[in-house]
Amino acid sequence: MLNNPFNKNSSVKKYQSLIDQINILENDLKTLSDSELRAKSFKLTKQYEDNQNLDSLIAESFALTREASSRTLGLRHFDVQLIGGLVLNNQKIAEMKTGEGKTLVATLPAVLNATTKKGVHIVTVNDYLANRDQVSMSQVYRFLGLDTGLIQEGMSPSERKESYNADITYVTNYELAFDFLRDNRALNLTEVVLRPFNYCIIDEVDSILIDEAQTPLIISNNISTPVQKYIIAAESTEYLEPNIHYKVDEKNKNVVLTEEGSKRTEEILSIQNLYDPEDPWIPYIMNALKANTLFFKNVHYIVQNNRIVIVDEFTGRIMPDRRWGDGLHQAIEAKEKLSIRQNTESVASITYQNFFLLYPKLAGMTGTGKTAEIEFEKIYSLPVTEIPTAKPILRKDLPDLIFKDQFSKWNAISQACNNIAATGQPILVGTTTVEKSEMLAQLLNEYKLSYEILNAKPENVRRESEIVAQAGARRSITIATNMAGRGTDIILGGNINFKIQKKLYEILTLSKNSKNSNIFQSQLLNTFEGCSQKFLSVLVSLLNNTEFLELSDVDILRILKENDRISIPTISYQPSIRFLINELISYNKKNQKQENKIVKNLGGLYIIGTERNESRRVDNQLRGRCGRQGDPGTSRFFLSLDDNLLRLFGGPKIQNFMQTQLADDAPLESKLITKSLDSAQERVEERAYQQRKNLFDYDEVLNKQRKIVYNARRRILESISVQKNIYAHGEQVITDLLLELNDKTISLIENFFGQDLVLNYSRDFNSVQKEFALSEIKLYLFNEFWLTYQAKKTEFSIYGDGIIEELERSIILINTDKIWCEHLQKMTLLREAVGWRAYGQKNPLYEYKQDAFFIFENREEFLRHLIIYDLFRAYII
Repeated sequence: MLNNPFNKNSSVKKYQSLIDQINILENDLKTLSDSELRAKSFKLTKQYEDNQNLDSLIAESFALTREASSRTLGLRHFDVQLIGGLVLNNQKIAEMKTGEGKTLVATLPAVLNATTKKGVHIVTVNDYLANRDQVSMSQVYRFLGLDTGLIQEGMSPSERKESYNADITYVTNYELAFDFLRDNRALNLTEVVLRPFNYCIIDEVDSILIDEAQTPLIISNNISTPVQKYIIAAESTEYLEPNIHYKVDEKNKNVVLTEEGSKRTEEILSIQNLYDPEDPWIPYIMNALKANTLFFKNVHYIVQNNRIVIVDEFTGRIMPDRRWGDGLHQAIEAKEKLSIRQNTESVASITYQNFFLLYPKLAGMTGTGKTAEIEFEKIYSLPVTEIPTAKPILRKDLPDLIFKDQFSKWNAISQACNNIAATGQPILVGTTTVEKSEMLAQLLNEYKLSYEILNAKPENVRRESEIVAQAGARRSITIATNMAGRGTDIILGGNINFKIQKKLYEILTLSKNSKNSNIFQSQLLNTFEGCSQKFLSVLVSLLNNTEFLELSDVDILRILKENDRISIPTISYQPSIRFLINELISYNKKNQKQENKIVKNLGGLYIIGTERNESRRVDNQLRGRCGRQGDPGTSRFFLSLDDNLLRLFGGPKIQNFMQTQLADDAPLESKLITKSLDSAQERVEERAYQQRKNLFDYDEVLNKQRKIVYNARRRILESISVQKNIYAHGEQVITDLLLELNDKTISLIENFFGQDLVLNYSRDFNSVQKEFALSEIKLYLFNEFWLTYQAKKTEFSIYGDGIIEELERSIILINTDKIWCEHLQKMTLLREAVGWRAYGQKNPLYEYKQDAFFIFENREEFLRHLIIYDLFRAYII
């Protein structure tokens, strides 16, 4: 434990008094029994009910959580972890270095805010982390009388609802946001799974609120897709030449078709005009060009089960449920000669920026937040606070090595791996794409080095946690595409838990499948010579357990992996498996300590970066994988002149300098180049921020409209009767039509409400207008509308009580969703259109806001008309 972390960071000095209170309370709590501790937790909940003041409970709640963690997990929060918890409770982002125990820190504010009984969401970047964190930390929560929920892909609505109703729920950002969108399309309250938002802690907050924020979340429906056009466009672009028929802008990820290119394409397609509004070809051609020039296999996507699966450039993970929009995904499918799936249209959408701003209380934690603190502050009002490390950081960050070209760089990387591996020091190599990770693997094969690959390919993803856990073992070489959100600590000397699980799995499956179990068991006893007699007897009894013998090899593997997640053993063989694993851990701990010491003496984990990323955060995430918890470590980046960052953003002066300074194979260490790279990264980050800010500004307009629609929709969903709404809509429809009263309007009223509702006179509008005042006509139509509505209710009442109420509610909700879907399409087209107005010296955002207001007003009017029209023509078959 760090004696005085506050000296390192003045921004956390204000928490000193609270830390002192927590430490004083800790001594008192140690003397209490488990039941007395739990009683204190219930007392805090009662205190909150009485005074509705969380701040007064902070010290006692944190002290209780720390003691509960010590008793259940054997992990006691350091003072710096208490600081992290206080920062999270203060609605800030806690920047904590890798290995500092962010998962444990989240329990502190989670328990405190769970006392409100309004729910706490802890958001992670993938299902594995949500599952792992919920299983391990739920022991602390259960001890204090709190229940936890877990949301995983594939869960039913009832399972989701139960988990969201828990005191603390672990969920991924993806599942949470889509549950919100689905809830706002529900036609019945029983389909709604979320309760009102309260408090949210986001793990890897920069990954979710910054990297993921560049793409809106969309629920879509399939629409008819001109498959043939995508195929023809893909074939046509093969006859176009770069820089003649089209130009590629890599920096802005765009393609421009030249005039000559347009003519050439029209000749190939035998058409008169690419831009013909009746039969436009230009979007298909542009997407085909982008697919060929800007999106590459094993870089931006992989092909899995004959489908295009996007690879997240920031985490290196696949995103099987994501698709590129506006026809780009179909263009890539055509390029790869795969079956083309249906195009889609949006029925609901939201950005992560506006989604997480729905929480009254929001906080986040990450290892790399400072580089993006301006964005966090401006968009989310989340200040970033650096939390001191429990132990000093001993990592050495060596200067970058710059090479003339890719060939020299990759040769140098493979040689460096060979030289370092000869000493036994473990190596982690970070690559930016699947393709490059596999290329390096081929180079290492030439040196006859053994290695593990972790990239987006399914066969590697399945072993992710095992690969990462053993990356610190002696002589190990691990090649990984990005390291954000991997969720498994790299332990120097290797992680014995994985080794033991693997060894026990081999023994149990071989024994179970052995034809002569007696001979095998005698061999087994020799294998574990040195273990206790109890261990051997438990092992033998397990191998004779009938329930265990019925398990498949896959079942055994699952049980071994989930052993630490089983809170109460319910099957006869579970206690035996747990005992065996614990005994093996105890037996192997001495060996692990020796390995840990050897690897530390070798210098710890050696990180090799193969390219500077566009974001400094991604580079820092890779570096942060070594030097955790006071361990030694080294990091170094190998770069080349034709790396994307230098090539696109380095500038001509740097390129000229490098060409003159570099020999063919000799690397260069240059402060000038390092500064240039830092500057390039800052420019790229600033540009990316402006793009996200632009997205946020435009979506903010839509967000205000979304809130109005969703709030109105929720009121309809929760109301017992919507009769008042029907009256209001009907009267407003009549008023809308009478404002422009003429013969055409009279026929429209007939069309809406039927002939019985209109004046029972066979006369034209002019004679009606002479005989009656407008107010009289309106009153008459109101009365007729009410009578017709009552007749419709009576008609449906014969089918049972509540039928008309359900029908009315369904008509309002279905039409609300239908009109909202059309509104989203219009807003998308509007956003594209207003961009051109900049050429007329107009502000596109201002123009967008103005037009969006009028479109939304029209939507309201159209919705009213549609609801009344559908209701008065509804019938039951």
